[in-house]
Amino acid sequence: MKKSRENTDKQLLIQIAHGDRNAFRALFDAYYHFAFERSCLYCSFHDAQEVVSDVFAKIWNNKERLKEVSSFKGYLFMSIKNQSLNYLRKKNINTTDIENVFDHPFLQESNPHHQMELKELSEKVEEVIGNLPPKCKQAFKLVREDGLKYKDAAKAMSISENTLDVHLKKATKLVLEVVKKYSKVLIMLLMHPI
Repeated sequence: MKKSRENTDKQLLIQIAHGDRNAFRALFDAYYHFAFERSCLYCSFHDAQEVVSDVFAKIWNNKERLKEVSSFKGYLFMSIKNQSLNYLRKKNINTTDIENVFDHPFLQESNPHHQMELKELSEKVEEVIGNLPPKCKQAFKLVREDGLKYKDAAKAMSISENTLDVHLKKATKLVLEVVKKYSKVLIMLLMHPI
């Protein structure tokens, strides 16, 4: 089945490189969910939609290069990761701690067990966000989930941008602690199956 998907992808990539919009649509439909899930590992739901749209637009705009791609799924994963991190950097969010957290190969496969683990991680992150102090939670949601710029979020909260930054750093630190801790446990379980 995996070989069949790779062969189908290769054919679609060649067709797309020659400008076939129907082939591009087929590839988009086949991989949108995968791309969106991977972007959500880094970004909010709203931001992930934008990231995925940007990545597929870049794929279309650089379609001539697709003939050189040996594994579209790997190519897409790296494109999503890089675009997500670039998106966060544009929002002045420090990405150093999260750049390699989700690089484990199991995250690149759509396995029901792995999807369950990702869902559990997502729930833990949501729990941490829910338990943040009110100002930290508000700052985090305005910037990370609603996509507001620092200036606009600070204005909405009636605080300075520096104070907003303090709240965001605190919130991000707490969220990353859970993500890193939980990710290490997942990786250990995968490396030493029970």
